[in-house]
Amino acid sequence: MLRSILNSLDTHVVVINRNGLICYANDAWEQFANKNGSAKGEINWLEYNYLDVCRHAAAEDNSDAKAVLSGLDSVMNDNAPSFGYEYPCHSPTEKRWYAFNVVPLSGQPDHYVISHHSVTDSTLIIKEAERLSLEDPLTGLYNRRGLESLIEKELSRAKRDDNEVSLVVFDVDHFKSFNDRFGHIAGDRCLKTIARLINGKARRPGDIAARIGGDEFILVLTRVSNSQAQSIVDGICRKVDELNVMINTCERVSISAGIATMRPSGVSNDFQTLYYNADQNLYAAKHQRSSINSA
Repeated sequence: MLRSILNSLDTHVVVINRNGLICYANDAWEQFANKNGSAKGEINWLEYNYLDVCRHAAAEDNSDAKAVLSGLDSVMNDNAPSFGYEYPCHSPTEKRWYAFNVVPLSGQPDHYVISHHSVTDSTLIIKEAERLSLEDPLTGLYNRRGLESLIEKELSRAKRDDNEVSLVVFDVDHFKSFNDRFGHIAGDRCLKTIARLINGKARRPGDIAARIGGDEFILVLTRVSNSQAQSIVDGICRKVDELNVMINTCERVSISAGIATMRPSGVSNDFQTLYYNADQNLYAAKHQRSSINSA
């Protein structure tokens, strides 16, 4: 009856002894193994050493195997009553995650119950929620939270590699006038078009394009000097001008930009310094553009 109960479970269950040899495997365990590389009937589970597999993977610097091996050791040496761990187990066609658990087998000294069960659905839900929390829903760029979650890592990498980082702050000129005249739907389309132009320049690993306000965008360019950033920004501004989005006979939608560049020092305010300097340069650029327009 117990065997039938265990075989009815979706959870993969095995019992191992202190040496790591598998003493029992339920149907779900065998079915999972058959789908993931072992032909049916090829493995005699009663001669299979679970610990050896973990040790082999850990020796290849697999961090998940190292964690599982450490947890097994704690339980098997009575340093912990149980151990649980979630790990990825992706196939060529799908992303999958499993929860691993081990506990001593009650009434059977030196034997341990190991179970794996899928937590893919819940993990995907969590990951999607995390992605959405970092993404601007209108443009698909990172939002402020997404920018702040990534920028410190990129600044640390740039410090380690002794590279420059350029940060650009963009502001859409005359956007309120455009929105007031043509409405929010047209305004949203305008912002999405500009966002695509900015995001198209975030090409390197570590580059970040974000919308941090109504009509304010940020572009982080890694391994890019100030002059290179200026050339990229000039291209974006030119593309927006070429859209020729007229508000009236005298005004059209354009963008202004401020650029700041540094070799990160590793202090916690590197991002604030970059952002402040770029924002000051944006203010100067908007003032200059306003002076030109009124001349």
